[in-house]
Amino acid sequence: MPVAGHAAVPEATRPDRRALSWWRALCILAGANIGLWLIAWYVGSGASAYANWHLALSGVYVMVCAYRSVLPRIDLERRVLVDSPLSSIMLGRTAATVAEICFAVQLGLSVHQLAAKAGLPTVQLAAWGIPMFMTLAQAFCWHSVLTLNHITQAVESLLWAAGFSMTGVLLAVVAGHSSGWVQAAAITGLVGSLGFVTYALTVDAPMYLRRYRVCRAQGQCYLDLTSGARDAMLRRVPSRQWAAWKEDALWLTPYFSLGAWFSIGMAWAASS
Repeated sequence: MPVAGHAAVPEATRPDRRALSWWRALCILAGANIGLWLIAWYVGSGASAYANWHLALSGVYVMVCAYRSVLPRIDLERRVLVDSPLSSIMLGRTAATVAEICFAVQLGLSVHQLAAKAGLPTVQLAAWGIPMFMTLAQAFCWHSVLTLNHITQAVESLLWAAGFSMTGVLLAVVAGHSSGWVQAAAITGLVGSLGFVTYALTVDAPMYLRRYRVCRAQGQCYLDLTSGARDAMLRRVPSRQWAAWKEDALWLTPYFSLGAWFSIGMAWAASS
């Protein structure tokens, strides 16, 4: 019961210990990842053209992950943990788009470098097809963010799975035609790629398809692109309830941890 003279705190904005603990962990993780990237930069800067490109691309990805860790959001639901203009869905999605393309280019660059070491020019050429999948995925992601239609978010997830599938196939070829650290790196990347594809097909895409069906059943009204852009720029739904975050925490947490570590690892390997 509210105390006389004091306004009741809305349930959605009332601090939830589990949500705040998760958020604090993300903030600590963000700082640690920046530290890891700085170490990678100190060790690998100038080692090679590959290393310099990787460090630049990884730097963008790690910094954006840090920004999104401190100010987490769920795009289509317009949900934010910290109610600030910097939590704008439009701003966050723009930063994420740049970061994800950087990560995708890193994947292609890593395969290109390993294929060069293995003497596989055809694989080197094919490697540049990898970021094309992820870049195309951004268009579907933006469509979902602006229209509030989860079906194109599922398509985005499938395109990422396709890109990682191609990465895995090319790395398998490299692993079969190399030895030593090149083969070890290719196998490591192959395992990581298979792990992501499995996750995307069993967790991520089904989650968005489920949300699409629920929204359709509830009579969801979709926005046109212009209205959606205005909505994404201005509307925020603050929530500090763990129930509102726990499902998305299943992908946000590995995105900001494993994703950042993989990005830094590619930069580190490029300087070897």
